[in-house]
Amino acid sequence: MSERLIATPGPPPDSASRRPRSRFAAVAQLWHIGRREPRFGWLLLDNLITTFGASFTLIALPFLVMRLTGSAFDLGLTAAIEALPSVLFLFFFGGFLDRANPIRVLWICRALYVAINASMGLLTWFGLMTIEIIYALALFGGLVWAVAYPAGRASFGLYIRKGLLPAGNALFAVASSLAMMLLPMLAGSLILASSDSHGLAIAFGIDALSVAASLWLLAAVRRRGPVRRPTHAGAADTALANATEAASAQAIPRSYYLYLLVSTVLVFGPVQILLPVLLVEHGDTRYFLVYVAQFAGISAAAAFAGRASTGLARVIVTLLACWAVAALAYGLLAWNASLATVLAAFCLLAGASNFYGIQSLSWLQRSVAAQRMGREMTWFSAATMGAMPLATLLTGLLLERLRFAATTQWLMALIALCLLAGIVHLRLRLARAPVLQTLRGPTAPGA
Repeated sequence: MSERLIATPGPPPDSASRRPRSRFAAVAQLWHIGRREPRFGWLLLDNLITTFGASFTLIALPFLVMRLTGSAFDLGLTAAIEALPSVLFLFFFGGFLDRANPIRVLWICRALYVAINASMGLLTWFGLMTIEIIYALALFGGLVWAVAYPAGRASFGLYIRKGLLPAGNALFAVASSLAMMLLPMLAGSLILASSDSHGLAIAFGIDALSVAASLWLLAAVRRRGPVRRPTHAGAADTALANATEAASAQAIPRSYYLYLLVSTVLVFGPVQILLPVLLVEHGDTRYFLVYVAQFAGISAAAAFAGRASTGLARVIVTLLACWAVAALAYGLLAWNASLATVLAAFCLLAGASNFYGIQSLSWLQRSVAAQRMGREMTWFSAATMGAMPLATLLTGLLLERLRFAATTQWLMALIALCLLAGIVHLRLRLARAPVLQTLRGPTAPGA
C-alpha cells in the first residue's frame, strides 16, 4: 500500500476550485488508511483518553496552587520543577530511547502516572496537600514526563507510516483540541462549584482513571510491532553504520532546536501561566470560552498544516511567521483584557502554536533515520517541554513584579527582537549553505 496520501503532480489551472474536493479526498483516504492500520486508530484513541484526563489536571493543579498560596510565582515554579528533568534527561540519557523499546517505556511511564495522579487526588480529598508535597510530586511527575514525552513522539514516528505522519499529527491536534475545548469547561465548573477541595480531588481522580484506561491500547500497539525498524549493523558493517550515524547527526542542525527553544521560552510557553492566572483572577465561567477559541485556532491551523513542509528552510520560515502572529496576540492582551479581546488573542496563539508544531514535528519525524528517532525526539522534548521551566519562571516573575498588561507588552517586544534576529540568521544560513533549502533529512537504511 502506498504511503502517499494524495498525488500532487502540480496544480492545474482550476486548482483553487478543486481544493475543497482535494481536502475531502485527503480526509477520506486518511480514514481508509487508518482503518487498515489499526495502530493509528489505537494511538488516536489513546490520545483522546489521556487528553480527557489531562484536561482535568490542567485546570485543577493551578487552582490548587493558587488556593494554597495565591502566588503566581509558586505556580510558575511548580511548572518549572515539572519540566526541568527533560533537560537533564537530554544530557545524561540522550540515547536511551534508541536502545530501548519506546512503546514499552511509554507504557511504564503511564502506569507511574496513575500512581502520581491517584496520590494527588487522595491527598487533596483528605486535606493533606501542601505546596511542598506539590513540589515533590511535580518533580517525580517531571521525571516520568521527561521519558514519556519523547517516547510517545518516537513511538508515533516508528509505529505510523510516513505518509500518515503529517495528516496524523494534524488530526491528533484537532482531536486533542476538541477535548481540551469541552472538558476544561466541565472541569472548571466542577471546581468552581465546590468551595472545598473535593472538586479538585475528583479532577485528579478522573485523570488517574483515564490514564489507566489507556494502558491496554499501548499494549495492543506494541503487539502489532513497528512499521519502521532501526537497522543494527554487524561487525563487518561498523564503518558504514558510523558513517550513517554521522550523516544523520549532521542532517538536523542544532540551530533548528534553538528556534524551538525560543518558541517555548518566549512565544508559546508563557501561555501555560498566563491562561490559568487569567482564569483565576476573573473567576468568571465565561472566560472558559477561551478553550473554544483555542479549538477554533487549532482547527484552522490543522486544516492547512496537514501536509509536511519540503525543507528545513520552509519550516523555519513558517515558525518565524507564527512568531509574528504570537506577537500580535500578546499586543491584543496588552491593549485590553476584555472577554472578546482575550478570545481573539488566545485563538491566534493556539493557531500559531499548533501550525508550527505540526509542521516542525512532522518534518522531523519524516526526516530522522529510525535508528536515531529516540535521540532526536529527546532533543525535541528538551527544546519544547524541557525549556518550559524558563518560560514559566520568566512569566511568573514578570506577573509578580508587573501587571498582566505590562507582562504581555514585554513578551511582545522580546518576540519582535527574536523575530528580527531569526530573519537575519536564516538569510545568513541560506547564503552560506544553500542545501538548507532542500534538506529533508537522512536517507539511511531504516529511515
